Amino acid sequence: MKRLCLLAALLGIFPVAAAPTKDVPLVQRPWFAARTAHFNVFSCGEPQSVFKVAAQFEQFCEAYSSLAGAQAVASPPISVLVFPDHESMKPFLPLYHGQPENLAGFFNHGTDENLIVLSLPGARADNAQFNVIFHEYTHLLLRRNDRIWPLWLKEGMAEIYSTFTTSGNTAYIALPIEHHLQLLESKPLLPLAELFAVNNDSPDYNERDRQGLFYAESWLLAQFLTAGDNPILKARFRQFTPLLQQGQLPLQAFTNALQVLLPALEKELRRYLENKTFTGISFVLPDNVNAPKSLTTCALTPVEVYFRLGDELLRVGRLDEAEKLFVTAQQLAPASPLPCEGLGLLAVRRGQTDEAVRQFHTAIQRGSVNFLAYYFYAWGEFHVAAEAPDAQGRLPKTTALEIHNDLLQSFALMPDFGPAHELFGIVELARGNAAMAELHLQRAVQLEPENFYYQLALANAQLQNGEKETARRALNALLLPNVETKVRTQAEALLRKLN
Repeated sequence: MKRLCLLAALLGIFPVAAAPTKDVPLVQRPWFAARTAHFNVFSCGEPQSVFKVAAQFEQFCEAYSSLAGAQAVASPPISVLVFPDHESMKPFLPLYHGQPENLAGFFNHGTDENLIVLSLPGARADNAQFNVIFHEYTHLLLRRNDRIWPLWLKEGMAEIYSTFTTSGNTAYIALPIEHHLQLLESKPLLPLAELFAVNNDSPDYNERDRQGLFYAESWLLAQFLTAGDNPILKARFRQFTPLLQQGQLPLQAFTNALQVLLPALEKELRRYLENKTFTGISFVLPDNVNAPKSLTTCALTPVEVYFRLGDELLRVGRLDEAEKLFVTAQQLAPASPLPCEGLGLLAVRRGQTDEAVRQFHTAIQRGSVNFLAYYFYAWGEFHVAAEAPDAQGRLPKTTALEIHNDLLQSFALMPDFGPAHELFGIVELARGNAAMAELHLQRAVQLEPENFYYQLALANAQLQNGEKETARRALNALLLPNVETKVRTQAEALLRKLN
């Protein structure tokens, strides 16, 4: 595969420093940010290697966008934290039974930020070093199926896209993965019923000596059903996701779509594995994604380093460790808004609304340019006012106007942030501006169509605008089994009111 050449690297915009020795604490190493069209990359690794990682992400993103449209890659900022090696990444991995999970990298999807964490691949010369990068980014691109797809399909499809490569204007995915094939040749396949039962808490997904087979067989099954040699099953498999969207449970949707029983499919899957004919999928791109891409770089200050590492720990649920880094950052730079932003996010995670409002208010006073500071400040104001003993479901006019203005500031910094559009719509409903509310709630649904709460809020706005049949259709779609119980219950209540 051709390598993307980064203009910043070619023009010498960022000075390439010698890699720091391993005995230097991670937070004291020279960190830098590299920003591309879709990614904010933070690292203290060897710059040229980090630039290559950023280039691969942009190439993959551009190729996927040309196939699925620009909206498919639209999201809040994607932060990529690149550690210099796996050992330095270990203290920042999610925990499983109190120990760091066995992960080469991971993707964390949040409503306010998408985070990809990985380590530099080292001295390996082949393109397999980028498999984990593409795997993790695929989880973001396919996030709209996240609520309905079973785990085997999410991981299997991520593995299919992990083999992404290009030649000229042609891209390839679903190529053979040698280490999976070697493992599948040495161990018997899991019964499909067992594979389908694996979830995020299962040992087969988390434990080193068991997760390899789960990933390998998930890849094999997904590869067989999307790129395999049985055209009838490939055609039928396209109905699996629509059946899930209609509310069928995964096993029911799977057998209904393929029209075959699991034992027969297991036999067909073993035949496919033994034949070893993995051709992959190719598609022609309208543009050459190998063209050079530009990036901007800058060095991070110590307070930014502590904030970024604390933010990462916060997002993997290691709250106490995150707090220590935010407090240290505050001691280093008492006038910086960043520590307050971090402590505010921490307070949100802990359910401490008053503390969150206080911290974000301080961050704004200190000149924060983070759209999240304005959004979460507005969010906190809304919840404090709405939960007041005398609120009775109403917002005071002055509070509603303040929230309105804070959200306008958030939009100015980040126009395409779904939660801000949802909150703006809810506040505008409270202010009596149902038409404006509907516009913003429609935008929230466009940005995150997988979010059922946005769809519920939009249906409520449609009701208030007198669009009864439109609202009825939206509410009926929220009665399916794959919708959260709380949303389904509220949809049922609105339907009863409508009827």
